[in-house]
Parts: sequence; structure tokens; C-alpha cells
Amino acid sequence: MKPYIRRYARISISLLLGFLLLWLITRGQDIEQIMGEFRQARYGWVFLAMGCAILSHFVRALRWNMLIGSMGYQTKTLQTFYAVMTGYLANLAIPRMGEITRCITLGKASKTPFSVLAGTVLAERVFDLLSIMAILFFTIVLQFGFLRSFLRRVFLVPLIEKSSAHWLPFMIVALALLFMGGALFFYLRKKARRSSEGEFFYKMKRQYRGFLNGFKTIMTMRGKGWFAAYTFVIWGLYYMTVYLCFFAIGATAHLGLLSALTLLAVGSLGILAPVPGGIGTYHFLTIITLTELYGISSEPATSYAYITHATQIVVNIVAGTASWFILSMKKKRPEGKSAGEPAGTR
Repeated sequence: MKPYIRRYARISISLLLGFLLLWLITRGQDIEQIMGEFRQARYGWVFLAMGCAILSHFVRALRWNMLIGSMGYQTKTLQTFYAVMTGYLANLAIPRMGEITRCITLGKASKTPFSVLAGTVLAERVFDLLSIMAILFFTIVLQFGFLRSFLRRVFLVPLIEKSSAHWLPFMIVALALLFMGGALFFYLRKKARRSSEGEFFYKMKRQYRGFLNGFKTIMTMRGKGWFAAYTFVIWGLYYMTVYLCFFAIGATAHLGLLSALTLLAVGSLGILAPVPGGIGTYHFLTIITLTELYGISSEPATSYAYITHATQIVVNIVAGTASWFILSMKKKRPEGKSAGEPAGTR
């Protein structure tokens, strides 16, 4: 099968999975009431949430610039922001494709090596994962008594029941995957050691070394306080997009700050799912949290999920398309001295 056919097949399967989840979520609901919620929504709050979303992406570009600078390269802030937005646009087609896309885009615009950018993006994603874990931890700690019965009823009990009924097949599959993963690791390691310049495994080894160098430099970089501050601001702005959208729907307008923290936590898990832009998974987790935990009716809960998700999608499509167009236009102009040369070479 040709590469582009496989790529389109993956996109189609991911989209079908997402839209299947959306259909399962909305079937049996009063569609007319959901549409009424959309018509009566206060979109001024939605536009404020969009502003927070765009600002969070700009701060993410500042943080990424800081990581790139720690590797000895310099990139322009706007170039980095455009690359970040094109990455989010690519994620709407293929999950996790955005990380590769923004590295390629910024690499071409600034002449920064791909291995350098990939190492910083990998490190950035690790910090984001740690941030999500911290948000989940504080969500549970601050609302432990409130969340305990919900987590037990919706997640823990069904998981125990399913795993206890199928523990033997589960253990066999887990051990098989562990064995295959170990065998693949040692095979790749052996091939990389024996590879010569120009071969596929030699390139893989070089990329791997770039990743390690990225992590090592980041751990010893200056200005860790600024990095932590940027991270806090990014997630604070994500939080504000969730909180501000409460006021767009009458049924959710009474929800408070801790409720927004809970929805930020579960919504982030939905976005991490392997479907484009978290389509379906984000909606499912948001709706079940609003209905089961906060007693919101399913129709306004569904409207809220669609509005908050659309807020992110519209921003990513509009800003991502504009960023791609701007970078494409710049490529056609005569290039001056590279902005991505190692610091100190000018």
C-alpha cells in the first residue's frame, strides 16, 4: 500500500471513530433543545475564551523559544508562533502529527536542525504531561469527598468488573506486548550500532542523540523560573477558556472555579485520545462529568461540550491556516541570514 493511501486511511479511521462517538453521545437527546441552547448562548464569553486560547498558544511559542535557545539556536517569536499554530492545524487531520509538522515548519523557516527542534518538543510534551498529572492530583485532593463516589461508580467499579472477568487474556496480551517491545528495542539498538552513515538506522541513531542532547541541555538551562512561569500561564489560560464558557450557557453559569478545574482535567484527557482534535472523546468526558457529577441536564451539557470544543477548533483552524499562509508567503521571498544559526556564530 502506498504511503499516501495509508495516511489517508489513518485519517479516515480516526475521523470515523470520532464522529461515531459524537453520534453515540447525542442519540436519544432532544436535538431541538440542544439547538436552542446554541441560539441562546452568550457568545461574548465564547469570544473571550477564544482570546485566552490564542494567547496561550503565543505563550507556548515563547516557552518553546526558550527551549530552543537553551540548545544554542535563535528563532524569531512570530516564526515560532506560526509553527505552533500550523502544528495544531495538522493535529486536526492526524493525531500527534502536529509535533512533527511544527518542527519541520520552523526548521525550514529558521534553518534550525530538525533533531534539535524534535528534542525540545519531546521535552515540552513531557512537561505538559506532568502538568496534566498535577492538575488531576489537585482536582482530586481539593474535591476528594465530592469526587470519590463519582470516580468509584463511573470508572473504578466497571474497570474492576471487566478486568476480573478477563484477567487471564489480559495478562497474556500484556506479557506478549512487553516481550515484543523488549525484542524490538534490542533489535533496533543492535542495528543502530552496526549501521553506517547514510543508512536508515544511522539516521535514527542521530535523531535519538538529538533527543538526548535536547533533554540534557534543558535540564541545565538558565531561567528555569521563567520556564515554570510560562507553563503556569499556559495552563492558566486553558483554565480560563473552560471557566469563561460556563457563562455562555445558562445551565452552567452557576458552576464555580473548582468545577472548571475538574473539567480542565477530564477535557485534557479527552484531547490526548488518538482521534483528531479530541473529537468525540472530549465531548464524552465533558458531558459525563457535567451530568453525573454536577447534575446538569444532558442537552445543555452537550451544548457546553460542543461550544468549548468548537472554541479550540475554530481558533486552531483560523490561526493555523493564517500561519501556514504567512510562512508560505515568506518562503517565496529572498531569504536573508538565517535566524536559526547557533548563537555566537554571527
